[in-house]
Amino acid sequence: MRYPNEQESILVRVGRPMQQAMFAASLGVVIMLVGGLLSFSDGLNVSPNFYWLTAASCVLLYAMFNAMISVSSENIDSYWKHAIPLFFVLMVALSLLAMLLSGISLMEADSYAWIYIILTFGYFAFLSMARFIKNILNIAMREEERTREEERKRGQGLN
Repeated sequence: MRYPNEQESILVRVGRPMQQAMFAASLGVVIMLVGGLLSFSDGLNVSPNFYWLTAASCVLLYAMFNAMISVSSENIDSYWKHAIPLFFVLMVALSLLAMLLSGISLMEADSYAWIYIILTFGYFAFLSMARFIKNILNIAMREEERTREEERKRGQGLN
């Protein structure tokens, strides 16, 4: 089932989970490396938690946009088959980079272990909302199609 103006939608153009994960990972790497360069220079003292905050923020960015964009996918289950593992890969990859650059583990980084748990549950809540919205849209589109079909039949009956 296609949505109106689907070909023109920006969501469709960036709708692949791999593209979203690569964008979030690239953003995280760039921000962390800039922070790392600043901390190695004489100018700025960057907190070790900065890297963990950046990693969590990029994972949250992926989770929010991925759930929103999944609504526009034709087969949401197939979409999630790729999106959910990429969520965990992104989380692990950015965490490893954060640990490497900060020098502290996730358990030593204040409450970031809890933040990661909340991000995971939040991602699944976003996906649940996306499925609910997708179901409502499908019902509305079927009803609209049924109404159009009835109007077309009535129009033919009058002629």
